[in-house]
Amino acid sequence: MGICAVRMLKLAMVAMLGMCALCACRTDNPLGPSAGASDVPSGNGTATVSWQASTTTTSGSALEDLAGYRIYYGLSASDLSQVVDAGVDLQSYVIDNLGRGTWYFAVRAVTQLGVESDLSQIVSKTID
Repeated sequence: MGICAVRMLKLAMVAMLGMCALCACRTDNPLGPSAGASDVPSGNGTATVSWQASTTTTSGSALEDLAGYRIYYGLSASDLSQVVDAGVDLQSYVIDNLGRGTWYFAVRAVTQLGVESDLSQIVSKTID
């Protein structure tokens, strides 16, 4: 079964917790990298993004082709132009070198064929 069958992914960022159903398949990447790293402010800020993925599909069978996760982030909830790939065994990732401002984060599960789930709920953290 593909990523379409993933039931839930919980995204927690610092003290914030969001939930999203990951049911729709995506092969395109509308939130993919559109800006280079030099287009966003850098600094000493960090954010820890954590998630818990389902190990079963929506039909209850084992999820077998999960390849990892893709963390999207940026300074606008509508422009998550920075992307970090996280391995299948990870359930937490620290994003560092964040500059001042409010940063927005979301996660997608990715299959071995590169199919992405829907975007999780977007959460934010302000770096002072």
